[in-house]
Amino acid sequence: MPVKIRDKKKVPVYCYQCVSGPDLMQVEVEDGVATRIESNYNISEEHPGGGRVCVKAYGLIQKTYNPNRVSQPMKRTNPQKGREHDPGFVPISWDEALDIIADKLKAIRASGLVDESGFPRVAATFGGGGTPTQYMGTLPAFLKAWGPIDLGFGAGQGVKCYHSEHLYGELWHRAFIVSPDTPYVNYIINCGSNIEASGGSIGVWREANARERGVKRVQVEPHLSITGAVSAEWLPIRPKTDAAFLYALINHILHGNDWHKVCDIPYLKETSNSPYLIGPHGYYLRDPETEKPLIWDLSEQQAKVFDEQTGDAALEGSFIASGLEIGADEQRWQHE
Repeated sequence: MPVKIRDKKKVPVYCYQCVSGPDLMQVEVEDGVATRIESNYNISEEHPGGGRVCVKAYGLIQKTYNPNRVSQPMKRTNPQKGREHDPGFVPISWDEALDIIADKLKAIRASGLVDESGFPRVAATFGGGGTPTQYMGTLPAFLKAWGPIDLGFGAGQGVKCYHSEHLYGELWHRAFIVSPDTPYVNYIINCGSNIEASGGSIGVWREANARERGVKRVQVEPHLSITGAVSAEWLPIRPKTDAAFLYALINHILHGNDWHKVCDIPYLKETSNSPYLIGPHGYYLRDPETEKPLIWDLSEQQAKVFDEQTGDAALEGSFIASGLEIGADEQRWQHE
């Protein structure tokens, strides 16, 4: 006989499996079990993706109820490693897992936080390069309090995003610098990012609106992707020549044109590190006391720390100044 459903409802939530979201969706729940996912058009006017949800979100039900999902700590029982060896993972309790880790950490602290070579005895990797600290709770604070850590970023990225450029954009600039400002720009050079396949409903819609507005997008990549097929132009570049192409582009901007006319001069002077003085060894010339990078103020004809009040920061030229250079391995050169 068919099972009678006692309680059926739709729950408005969102998908944030990747940085292309959050996509809005409704989950149909029958007697406490999620059975179906659909877009949430009830809030289409407030959502940049019109309430639509990416197709990848439809797999969340399978992920949630997969009988083979990892739902608790697993312990390796076979010390032998290799493709031919079964690791012999067995489920254990959280208490047992935490006790194992705590015992190892206490033993390391007792023997010293660094080994005879000066390297940390504790290494930490989170399996995902795109997993920022805001997703890790108190773990980053614990690692900071512990002391020296050999911290590595694993392959496969993580819960925030699977693109390395987002990770390093966050570390260097605290910004997702790879996303074009589609509502305002008029020309986009896209080096291999398959936005029409992986940009989510919001990204695809933003790019479509931009093309309708008149944006010209040039897709630079060896193969013809979906994004290349719907771009204004596809440049079938040879594999691993992206850097040469981009350096040639920079050279053309700087030397094939009058760069004073094609570059945003106020932005470069006031918002970027372009005015930083470069010393004889190729590193920033710094103030000896604060070790902050120096710039040259054309209005006063003197070197200043970059965050001082400046009348007109120089973007080109050679100047005579005193300062400190700090190399990659902490070499120091004092210039007078």
